[in-house]
Amino acid sequence: MTPKRLLMVTSLYPYGTGEAFVAAELEHLSQCFGTIDLVPIFYEPGTAARPVRQRVDLAYADARWGTLRLLRVAGALLAALVRYRWAADLGSILAGPRKLDSLKELVRALYRARMFERFLADRERAGEGVDLIYYYWLLPEIQGALAFRKAGGSRVRIVCRAHGGDLYEYLKPGGYAGLRRSIVSGIDAVHTISEDGLRYLRQRFPAFAAKFHTARLGVADPGFLNVQPTAGPLSLVSCSFVVPGKRLHLIVDAIAHLLAADPALEVRWTHVGDGPLLDAVRARAAGAFAPFGARGEAVFKGYLTQPELMAVYRDEGFDAIVNVSDTEGIPVSLMEACAAGIPMIATDVGGTAEIVNAANGVLIHADADVATIAAAMLRLRDRAAARSCRKSARLHWEAHFNAAANYGRFARTLAAGAGRELDLAPGSRSRHPDPATR
Repeated sequence: MTPKRLLMVTSLYPYGTGEAFVAAELEHLSQCFGTIDLVPIFYEPGTAARPVRQRVDLAYADARWGTLRLLRVAGALLAALVRYRWAADLGSILAGPRKLDSLKELVRALYRARMFERFLADRERAGEGVDLIYYYWLLPEIQGALAFRKAGGSRVRIVCRAHGGDLYEYLKPGGYAGLRRSIVSGIDAVHTISEDGLRYLRQRFPAFAAKFHTARLGVADPGFLNVQPTAGPLSLVSCSFVVPGKRLHLIVDAIAHLLAADPALEVRWTHVGDGPLLDAVRARAAGAFAPFGARGEAVFKGYLTQPELMAVYRDEGFDAIVNVSDTEGIPVSLMEACAAGIPMIATDVGGTAEIVNAANGVLIHADADVATIAAAMLRLRDRAAARSCRKSARLHWEAHFNAAANYGRFARTLAAGAGRELDLAPGSRSRHPDPATR
């Protein structure tokens, strides 16, 4: 049998520091495909890529972001306006709010789709055909692949994952995601990382429900369990980019609330991750904790690689990990903590309820106030009671977020072309979703 050829489209990987979980998935994909080419849609010229065994094709990113970008974009947009169907999208935009934002979204989707169609045609002419195009995100470029397939009569399969910000249209400024209906109608399969995402798609596009499936992400077994603190401060950890949507200021304010309410309490908060708001959050913590002296401590470790983060979980004991994001798919940071047996406190957004529950932590309302977040933190101060949470967290990881099981199953499904027939979440109820369970 001829080895199958895969084209995997990412956001930046193997460039940058994001999409760190792609590496584990590639290990399993490489066992099922003869060749894999990686296509990041963006990279920073002059920066080094992370080491990978796969070939990295930068032709699309170079065309989109290179020195002749404006000319290429303009040409692609004009061609897309002629070749693609977009009138229905325009009608929807004109009937909705924030029309300018949505018009910009449509324009971006059109030129990106056309540029990707040209990229695929160039590869085909160079003898670089593929059997499967797999988009790691639900991207406008998918429309380009659909147009390429239709124009040339190709039999290439086209599938994607869908996470959070790329999936939920209501997160877009105007509530519109470029060419979404056309993409959904033409693609072979969309694999959401959560049941919540699956329900969203099936409710939004019921006519195409058979194309939607759940394929969870996962993390590897760290080979250890985090050691529960037995004495000393309430020890909390968070792990995220420092951006507005992560709402780290609420963690700061909740800790200050606890310190003010109990003069005997000590709290140590460790944050892993960097981002544009890091200095602001650091300053907020310094100011908020200053009245309480040594009872309140904030430690900012900055960006850590996944092995470095695991070293922190191995060497330092934590009572809980805290995530108060306003939107999520399913946070990989919670999967990592779950695998290490760390109890979780998180807001009920996206698919977070699929990893955090009453057995392994505290799930709080998406718009929880500071007092509610503080109360959740205090619940895990009872270390005797929290022991069962730690065991449950580890068991939940084994059942639902074990990378070896999830990625192996997903890779075999992609290679077999069985996405239409197989739901990938163990114990999934997604074949007959009940909207009332959202």
